[in-house]
Amino acid sequence: MAAAGHKVYTGIYLSQLLGKPIRDAQGARIARVQDLVVKFGTHPHPPVSGVVARAGSREFFIERSQIAEISDQGVRLNTFKVNLRPFERRDGEVLLGRDILDKQLIDIDGRKVIRANDLELGYFDGDYRLVGVDVSPQALLRRLGPAALTRNLRGTRVIDWEDVESFATDVPMVRLRVSHDKLSKLHPVDIAHILEHLSREQANEVLEALNDEIAADAVQEMDPADAADVMQALDSDRAADILEEMDPEDAADLLADLPKERADELLGLMEPKESEEVRELMAYKEGTAAGLMTNDFVALPATVSVGEALEALRRMEHVPNPLYHIYLVDDEERLAGVVALRDLVISPPSTPLAEIAQKEVAPAHPDDPAPAVAKKMAEYNLPTLPVVDDAGKLLGVVLFDDAMDLLIPEGWHHRLSQVFG
Repeated sequence: MAAAGHKVYTGIYLSQLLGKPIRDAQGARIARVQDLVVKFGTHPHPPVSGVVARAGSREFFIERSQIAEISDQGVRLNTFKVNLRPFERRDGEVLLGRDILDKQLIDIDGRKVIRANDLELGYFDGDYRLVGVDVSPQALLRRLGPAALTRNLRGTRVIDWEDVESFATDVPMVRLRVSHDKLSKLHPVDIAHILEHLSREQANEVLEALNDEIAADAVQEMDPADAADVMQALDSDRAADILEEMDPEDAADLLADLPKERADELLGLMEPKESEEVRELMAYKEGTAAGLMTNDFVALPATVSVGEALEALRRMEHVPNPLYHIYLVDDEERLAGVVALRDLVISPPSTPLAEIAQKEVAPAHPDDPAPAVAKKMAEYNLPTLPVVDDAGKLLGVVLFDDAMDLLIPEGWHHRLSQVFG
């Protein structure tokens, strides 16, 4: 045994322990190991709280306090007496064999979904604990092959349990809280990639746990078909909350991929302002500048000063992200000029916006083909491109990222987002 506080990798694997004998204090065999129970709590490595034992057709629970030693030879007790009451799960308890082994997990450090081919146990901090997850092919061979041939098998790959998240949906009939706090700290692109590889139940669990903004950012980065599948299955109120936090153009695209009945339901559950913005965008034809644009932009009267514009931005409940330009409009909401955010910041507060605005603007028309808009933005390196109707009224803005989605090969989206996101 090791002193408390020192992590010891004992080389005990769950697969080698299952089915092994349980012996009393004198060494008499009384049962075999059916499963191992750990208690999820605050410690990053859950402690063993007991063993599910089987003797004939009887299944019962042996408390940790009655266990003297756990090894690859089985379990040795410190008593001659055990309570043969049937095993009943308590809140927070997880059966390693039934709930974790062979299940999908999240490798936070590796930012991917893994499968638990085996589980390693260790003794430290005064107890037997779940140390890590073996994801190597050798782990499967160790379970399937003859013991004599696999006992000294090398090449295992154990991921520390501290860097792993499991799923409450894999633990039936018990209240288990999994916060997914570690997952929430990843980049939205990484969360999206993970969501795409989970079952719908697991993806729903993650989206229920994340805050609205992080969940929205992740859904926006998902493959459109996967995002639609997730939002179709997600609780309606939760789905509406996420849609409210999404960029309007992304929310509109997602809803367009859902059955009309489901889309109408979610639009009806959204806050009126956000719902109206999305409905406006959904009315435009796909494959056009209008279908590509967002109506989430900042427009101010051409008569205001730099100082007044900055104060207006500070007072706004929501500021578009990203924000590259301020758009100047006249009394009839016609486009009158564009002010770069950099020019706004460095100009004296008393300067009229009209003096620093770019007035020679070549906006897009709502019916312009989306590929042509994207090509124009790429050629002229435009971060945004305003869209106006026949009367010159400002309808929306095409963002560079959305335009580039039309030009970048599908497989590169995740990679570029990770580099530049």
